[in-house]
Amino acid sequence: MTVIGGDSSLLRRLNAAAVLRALHGAESLTLTELVRSIGVARATVENALTGLVEQSWAEEVAPVTDGARSVGRPAKRYRFRAEAGCVLGFDIGANKILAVVADLKGEVLGSRRTAVAPDLPPAERIAAARALGHRALRGADLPVTDVRAAGVGTTGIVDASGVVRLSSLLPGWTGVDLAAALGDPFDAPVVVGNDTKLAALGESWRGAATEARDMLYIHAGRRISAGILIDGRVHRGHHGAAGEIGGLPASGWPTAPGRLRGWSDTGQGDAEGLFAAVRTGDPRALAALERYADDLAQGIAAVVLSLDPELVVVGGGVSQAGDLLLDPLRGRLLDQCLFPVELVASQLGDRSVALGAVRLSLDLVERHLFEVSPRD
Repeated sequence: MTVIGGDSSLLRRLNAAAVLRALHGAESLTLTELVRSIGVARATVENALTGLVEQSWAEEVAPVTDGARSVGRPAKRYRFRAEAGCVLGFDIGANKILAVVADLKGEVLGSRRTAVAPDLPPAERIAAARALGHRALRGADLPVTDVRAAGVGTTGIVDASGVVRLSSLLPGWTGVDLAAALGDPFDAPVVVGNDTKLAALGESWRGAATEARDMLYIHAGRRISAGILIDGRVHRGHHGAAGEIGGLPASGWPTAPGRLRGWSDTGQGDAEGLFAAVRTGDPRALAALERYADDLAQGIAAVVLSLDPELVVVGGGVSQAGDLLLDPLRGRLLDQCLFPVELVASQLGDRSVALGAVRLSLDLVERHLFEVSPRD
């Protein structure tokens, strides 16, 4: 960034942000290591450190020793104080709400969850999320004043301001301003995203897709939806509706969930019972699984052919079947796609959305800490 007009105040903020970013990216650094990393004068780094220590963003730590007696005074060593604040991540779904609290380096400090009914009124669903966030903070022995940001993942199409623009799953959810509803009780900025998109972010950050820059996440459960990451970033689309092909009959996704129900002679059944029966070789269950894989693969192939991702991660309740589901999917995708695509199961399970929301809130905090504008 260019400093215009020799603005010394701006220059000091830039130097402080650079020092803080370097500390954030390491366990700890000596003064010499910081000077080498940032490329400014030693006195400049010392001045920046003094201010960061006074603001409790950094602290001096004991020198690292290997047990041998060192000659002379050990070098001063500093670290970023991840405990200088915390973030919250929420998964507000149709059947559950999950709240996760993490420090400023993303270490999870606690979580709380509760079951909710799909027909719960919006005001009560929001109240349950607020209460759960406070419970998570109390469980981690943290005051609400420590919250620097909150991230929220929820069903539906969400715009950049945090308003749910369209939701077919939850009655009355369309038009809810989640950024405002959760910002006041925690006195912190709130960022909101679609749950499946944040599940993709969670898997990229802490799950099955940490090595992939371009990936597709498929939620396979009572509904089927997709989340897309391009170059490591969630792809929202112009209206926040990227990947929303589940309503398109040709995708196969509208009919797929029904394949998991009513497959037995009694006309009853569920996904768990289906996969249990597949393991025993039940021909009815095997046929139902084949039809489900046909439908699911059709939509996945359409998105894979559009995006050419490195990896496809399958999450949601049905992903617990593992290779019973993934093997037939792999065969179908091999037939339908131009190139083989790696297909794996989620590593985060039903925590993927909340952890993606944590990552989203950390991104907001880090922009505040590390990016300096002349207008700041």
